[in-house]
Amino acid sequence: MNKKVLGILLGIVVAAIVWIIPIPGLPVAGQKALSVTVFAVIWWVFGVAHPAYTTMLLFLGYILLVGNVQNPDGTTVDMAGQVFRLFTLPLNWLMVGAFLIAAAVTKSGLAKRVAYFFMIRFAKSYKSIVVLSYVLGFVLSFLIPHPFPRTLLIMAMVGQIIKEAKANEEDTAALGFGVFAAATATSMILLMGDSVLNVAGVGFSKLNVGFFDWIKYMAVPGIVASFLMMGLQLIMFKQTGPFEINRQTIIEDQKKMGPMTRNEKVVSVWIVIALLLWSTDFIHHIDPAWIALGVAVGMALPFIGEILTPADISTGVNWPIVLFVVGALAIGNVSRATGMAQWLANTILPATPPTNPFAFAGMIGGVTMVLHMVLGSALACMSVVSPPMVEYALKAGWSPLVPALLVYTAVNIHYLLPFQHVTMLLGAGETGKYGNKETIRYGIPLTIVCILVMVFVMVPWWMAIGLIPMG
Repeated sequence: MNKKVLGILLGIVVAAIVWIIPIPGLPVAGQKALSVTVFAVIWWVFGVAHPAYTTMLLFLGYILLVGNVQNPDGTTVDMAGQVFRLFTLPLNWLMVGAFLIAAAVTKSGLAKRVAYFFMIRFAKSYKSIVVLSYVLGFVLSFLIPHPFPRTLLIMAMVGQIIKEAKANEEDTAALGFGVFAAATATSMILLMGDSVLNVAGVGFSKLNVGFFDWIKYMAVPGIVASFLMMGLQLIMFKQTGPFEINRQTIIEDQKKMGPMTRNEKVVSVWIVIALLLWSTDFIHHIDPAWIALGVAVGMALPFIGEILTPADISTGVNWPIVLFVVGALAIGNVSRATGMAQWLANTILPATPPTNPFAFAGMIGGVTMVLHMVLGSALACMSVVSPPMVEYALKAGWSPLVPALLVYTAVNIHYLLPFQHVTMLLGAGETGKYGNKETIRYGIPLTIVCILVMVFVMVPWWMAIGLIPMG
């Protein structure tokens, strides 16, 4: 309660100061937008209210306090249109469709069957459980396009193995931590690996990125990050006690599932259809969002579906998270429309962008990680940092995808405390049996890993494929 009271007072006071004091170079509309944004971010950080309700307050602040903006050419920017723009874009409906697909795959039992297939082959020792967490994290991302249900499913099954192996508390915490840490890395490989964070990261670039586009830009960095983070896990959390796995128990549990059910077969067919359509979007040019929605509807139709029910629309879709993403991207839209993004870029970054892409990536990554430690929320950090970084990159003549994906990477695979990544927060406590101690122990060297990935993996790879010009 004291934290919430502090957040309420701090948000009001700081927002009032920003609203009143003269800020050279910042347009009046931009100053109002900055004040409203600071207020909302402080409330998010301090958890004054549920993020969805703070997001609604952000919407009201932009529409009622900032209002429509007059462009130099006399045209008017509709503020409500900027605030709710994501609702009109495919990105928003990609999230909705992904949540519904995840609900169908999970409730059908297909994901559990696939998980057992890999558990029988990988679950042999303490180290193999770490490897298994990464393998399942990647494989299940084809079936469940969101890390929440994936990690909870993996943790439930791995947790049972850990329990039967009679692992001590330290090893239990380490392996639980590994399940959720693995999800942050493996989610980078596919666009649908994280239908919220990945979609939001791309959204700040204002470019359409398809299934294979994401693979082209991010699969190699994601795979390298996964191996580096898995290696870091094995180095930082060595086995400290006895750990004996009874594979026969796993085999018996798999047999109890029996043959594939009708629901599993139906979901399998629809998932194959989705993957085929996503992977051939360069031929038919149907946006991945409409494919996701179409598959979700198909799994709800009579005869050919009957997997999803009306209740899944409310329980399967995490609407507060969807609303939070709308708010995060609204900050980007409003900051550009009001001149706030340009002012932030001019204020926090050097006047001339580094021409060396390695220096540019290091600077953007460093600034983002520092701000992420302060702001906490990955989405909140991206919403504040990405717009000015995109403006800044355009000065250097680079694609807006470069800063957008660098910022995304910095907030996705870097954290020092669980609250700084929602997936890590999901597993903290009773779920994953780990807490601040394990996260800090891993997070400090993870900072080096994150920088290595951004500067020495992403930049050379993007230069090789032409996203960053050579020379």
